[in-house]
Amino acid sequence: MDIFEQISIFIILFLTTYFEVFLLLVFLEERKRFALHPHEERLSYPSITIIVPAWNEEHTLAGTVNSLLAVDYPKDQLSIFIIDDGSTDNTRKVAEGFAVNPQVKVFSKQNGGKYTAMNLGISESTSDLIGCLDADSFADPAALKEIVPYFDDPETMAVTPSVQIHNPNNALRRMQSTEYMVGEFTRKVFSRLNALYVTPGPLSIYRKEVFETIGAFEHSYGTEDMEMALRMQSHHMKIENAHTAFVYTVCPSSPRALYKQRVRWVSGFLKNAFFKYRYMFLNGKYGHLGLLTVPFAFGSIFIALIFTGLYLASLWQFGTEIWIRYSALGWRPHFGWPHFDWFSLAIDFHTLIIYLLAFITILFVAFGTRLVHGRKFFSVDTFWFLALYGFIAPFWLARSLYNLITSQEANWR
Repeated sequence: MDIFEQISIFIILFLTTYFEVFLLLVFLEERKRFALHPHEERLSYPSITIIVPAWNEEHTLAGTVNSLLAVDYPKDQLSIFIIDDGSTDNTRKVAEGFAVNPQVKVFSKQNGGKYTAMNLGISESTSDLIGCLDADSFADPAALKEIVPYFDDPETMAVTPSVQIHNPNNALRRMQSTEYMVGEFTRKVFSRLNALYVTPGPLSIYRKEVFETIGAFEHSYGTEDMEMALRMQSHHMKIENAHTAFVYTVCPSSPRALYKQRVRWVSGFLKNAFFKYRYMFLNGKYGHLGLLTVPFAFGSIFIALIFTGLYLASLWQFGTEIWIRYSALGWRPHFGWPHFDWFSLAIDFHTLIIYLLAFITILFVAFGTRLVHGRKFFSVDTFWFLALYGFIAPFWLARSLYNLITSQEANWR
């Protein structure tokens, strides 16, 4: 390894370590403010419209709407708009089954994508707050009462929930369950820095004036919720995170489905960040978002692929050395008790830093679990995350980078 390569690796390791340690310090400084507490009853509640955009969701739509009807919130202040976006299955029939409920309105339109369905709902709403719940997600009964208090701050323009996995019943879904714990940890810390760059589809809530001021949703490479958050940040609108407002989403159960979903997400982020909002990169005008979170989120994709390449190169070198030794000496099995020698434990500086980063990742899991469940523990989900994520994520990262370079669109389904 030449000196230039070594210096480059050390710089990357330093920046990665700096960012992760910074997040830990922010969390530890603010942890008392994150303590779990029951929501308090209020004398009055703002009106809310929850829009449920649905395209070919006949199997999950009823569960989604029923979860909203079961939410602990004044019925006269909660409206539910189901938008059938030109479905070709029985989604419209399922939706119309709820039309008899005075809280529910059903709309049908030609297929135009989720953002057009959201915009139709926004145009029909007169509520103080407007939210979205994807038709494959389910709201916790207390979710809205956990979100609403954040709007007591007049500067808060949107609030994101704590998104968790519904029924993690196989290894891939268990892996994602822990990944979402880490995601909640980072979202909560980012909210303290006013640096959230995505308002996820499952139950993010906005003030209506957001759309009146900066406009409605756009296609934005299939990631309209990410683009909306970046647009809000570009207008210095505050986004909060309600880590005790739970919403459960159906996640991919197969490697192929997960790959397609993540390619769409990461491709959308890269294209929004690079093509539409790159003026925010390293721009102090946009605070921590411009100076820290978006640049690192963008750069982390390259960093992950670089270290994947180095890891594969080391495996190749190791395999080559074994093959040369076998070719020269033949296979000579050695029997006896294993012997450990501390002097043979070669740990250089950058290897030590990699171990440190792995340890910090485990801390992220622990703190994310504490935020969500109110206690620290590791489970089989954590095992699957540590065992699988680092091996499969590079595939969708590499494809997303390819899509950015070639300007290809990522397929949704």
